[in-house]
Amino acid sequence: MDEITEETPLPTKSRIIAAAIQAFSSDGYEGASTRQIAALANENQGLITYHFGNKENLWRAAVDELFGGFRAQLEARAEVLADADPATRLRLLIYFLVRYSAQHPEQMRLMVQEGKADSPRTKWLVDRHIEPMYAFFTRMVCDAQAVHALPEAPVVHLFYTLIGATSLIFTHAPECRRLTGKNPMDDAMIDAHAETVANLILRQP
Repeated sequence: MDEITEETPLPTKSRIIAAAIQAFSSDGYEGASTRQIAALANENQGLITYHFGNKENLWRAAVDELFGGFRAQLEARAEVLADADPATRLRLLIYFLVRYSAQHPEQMRLMVQEGKADSPRTKWLVDRHIEPMYAFFTRMVCDAQAVHALPEAPVVHLFYTLIGATSLIFTHAPECRRLTGKNPMDDAMIDAHAETVANLILRQP
């Protein structure tokens, strides 16, 4: 088998999913069309029906691709950091969250699109992906609070504070560039943002 390189074109199904992620995160489920997604993927619209059946199945495949990759990386880092003290573990996971948000701003954009309404898709997304993330974060918070590395605040507030703090600057990157003249996607900006968020969230020893 030939070695896969960065120049190797993605298979058709993968191109469609990548285009769907772009469209759904930008325009939402209702605003995105399979015609638009096919055009973004440079594929025939009929191939969406062939591979996915309908728009909702494509949306679910796109969400699974996006959140499945995130969860796998998060769990891998947590495993590596299992023996670290709770404060250090949470700090390094915050760094990971910031860097991942910079690399994949479409994830938070999609969450914002779907979180605005209480729909069957929102229920599916929460049950399948957000709830396991929340349970993981709850364990991290409880461990950190036990050693007084986090304030004694309800987990729900810390969860949404952290999600917003780690991602907003990247989901609103054009606004940030216009406002400050700085590119939040620059490596130095990403590192500085990770350090800032960690210092804001965690209590200093």
